[in-house]
Amino acid sequence: MTRRKFVARTAAAGSLVAAGGALAACGSSKSSTSNSAASTVGSGSKPKPVATGSAIGQELQKILGTPDALIAKGPGTFKIAGQFAISGAGSVYGLQQTAGFKYGAQHVAEWTNGKLQFDTKYYDNKSGVPQAEAAAGREAGLSKVPVLISSYIFGFGAILPFAKQYKMFSPDPGGGAGPIPGPFASAPYCYGFRSGYPTDCMEGIIKYFRETFPDKKRFVTVQPVIAPPYNNAVKDFLKKLWPKYNIDFAGDLLAPLGATDYSSTVQKVKQLNPDVVLWMTFGADPAYQAKEMRRQGVNVINAAVDHTSIVAKLAGSAWKGWYFGFDNLDTANPPNPWSKFFIDNWKKDNNGDTPGYFNAGDYITAFAVARLMNDILKAGGDIHNGDDYVKALEANPSFDHVYGGSATEVGKMVIDTKTHSPSAITMLLFQSKGTGNWLDTTPLATYGINAADYKKV
Repeated sequence: MTRRKFVARTAAAGSLVAAGGALAACGSSKSSTSNSAASTVGSGSKPKPVATGSAIGQELQKILGTPDALIAKGPGTFKIAGQFAISGAGSVYGLQQTAGFKYGAQHVAEWTNGKLQFDTKYYDNKSGVPQAEAAAGREAGLSKVPVLISSYIFGFGAILPFAKQYKMFSPDPGGGAGPIPGPFASAPYCYGFRSGYPTDCMEGIIKYFRETFPDKKRFVTVQPVIAPPYNNAVKDFLKKLWPKYNIDFAGDLLAPLGATDYSSTVQKVKQLNPDVVLWMTFGADPAYQAKEMRRQGVNVINAAVDHTSIVAKLAGSAWKGWYFGFDNLDTANPPNPWSKFFIDNWKKDNNGDTPGYFNAGDYITAFAVARLMNDILKAGGDIHNGDDYVKALEANPSFDHVYGGSATEVGKMVIDTKTHSPSAITMLLFQSKGTGNWLDTTPLATYGINAADYKKV
């Protein structure tokens, strides 16, 4: 299935299932969603019992402050839901996200002295199957949870009608709200909890290249085939950057999503004769694209916006010298006290493994939801009402983060209440050493949205 058909079917699935249409029968049964999740990570997760005043809880309260309202009026066990890629080609993402959220929920329980314990139900979106994504939204809505943690840019739109119909607050730390401005921005109840992907990642990369390689002016972009609203939004956003940075833009190419043979794409790149190629692809695609660039002997500057442990291993030496820029967890030099706490404790509790950015994104989302609940309780609101989460976010759209900050202050992610995507979040630009180990990188710069606070390392 092409991504164009995928998005079209996703939108149709969302609309039809929201209205109780025929797709409900073929895509929303428990056997196709909930039980799929159960076979991989269990039907959900609950924190382990927490002792009041635990060492973890005390340290978190020292770093983040004390959630007074939750401790005083804590709801105890609280049901929420999440839709993730638990099976299928993108299951590596789903496993990392569920692991991150589960760990965050455990630390939230510690932080609140056991007064808030997320009882999380997982739904399997099957790595982007439209009916499964729509079924996840529908079933979560019917279960009357006020919060649905999302991924895949709200299931590429399939979650949007359900979030609106059932008034579910739906943060997406996996895919965010997509390109900004773009087709999934500003949707009711739905908020991107990572940078607007891939648009927000681009300017910091471009700024670095123009400063570091001033004679390299001819740029080509490569996008995965998604759908015209998505792809055109990315292209239109970048059009504004080319004259700003005095770039000779040679062309925008579309590459098939999820392929392993990119010979024709690389042939088109060669024909455009660029100095720099910006790859806005994701998943395993950049690894196969890098291998093909090397096979065809294309010697240019390459930058991409996705970098995970499994894909780095797949790319191997083909990624040597490639640049990457996005909201990534700086594990080599944790930038703030919460970063260091999170990384150190994750390693201790996960056999020495280092957490990745998907782990981090869902980890902080657990705390963001808890903070909103704390604010709602302080204001005398209803933590079972999705509208009250929106009100609390609009009253204070700034959330603590493990990205950015300083040695004495935690980082911040600020949500734009109009676009529903971050107006501020720290991103990291780095270069791969091409060893196959995703941790073998050289950090080069940090930057924010629109290259704000750009700083070379």
